[in-house]
Amino acid sequence: MSGSPVLFDDAFAPITSHLGFLRAPLDVVAPALTSWRREIHGVAQLEHLPGGLRDHMPHLEPLTSGVRPRELVVATANPEWTAVVDCGFPHGDPVSTVGHLARAVAVEGVVVTSVPASHGAGGRTARRGARQLQLFAPTATEFLNYVRSVSVVQYEGRWRFDANGEVQEFEDRQAYERRKVGERFTSSMLVGYAAALGLRPFDDDFYPGPGVLVRSPAPSRPGLLVLSLREARQRAGIVPADSPVEP
Repeated sequence: MSGSPVLFDDAFAPITSHLGFLRAPLDVVAPALTSWRREIHGVAQLEHLPGGLRDHMPHLEPLTSGVRPRELVVATANPEWTAVVDCGFPHGDPVSTVGHLARAVAVEGVVVTSVPASHGAGGRTARRGARQLQLFAPTATEFLNYVRSVSVVQYEGRWRFDANGEVQEFEDRQAYERRKVGERFTSSMLVGYAAALGLRPFDDDFYPGPGVLVRSPAPSRPGLLVLSLREARQRAGIVPADSPVEP
């Protein structure tokens, strides 16, 4: 598998570049998220949505920097797992949500990141590539409730590899010694690690729904961005500034 894997042909990136998962059913995750948002903001509303994740994407617009007033939780094809995405820009922040809810609900959590690298005019990096798998525990660990993190991320055109926490039995530890840094955690490895946990994050049919939209009054402060998906994709370098976006 070449490049970084994407969901829905990357039509909804940057929303789908960072995907959160909790090992609990939708009817557990949605109320827990709503309760947490009410603790923070005083009020939060939850709306039940028929259909799958792709159907629900328009509900997340506009994308906002600094705040996440709209979050989606969606049932997956594996009844053990529920997916979490949000309206954040330049990308969502499932890490804080999954990390908190894993402890609040006492379940395992996973965050999968996959961003294909791309270049603009003159070879300028338009989109910094990244592949990462993060695992969270239902209880405190040495650092918060992180269990394991494995990643390769581009910095100034070069790949950086990191692996922290408790090595999992499904990992290919020999791959971490490869000479080419970008090959130490490949797309195939990311897909395989996720599969070992019962997840198929890049398969369109993995998110049949139903879903729940959680809205909270998190107003964007002056100077922060409020963008349509099209505008967000252009700013993130996913598509050229003059390209139409029709997900």
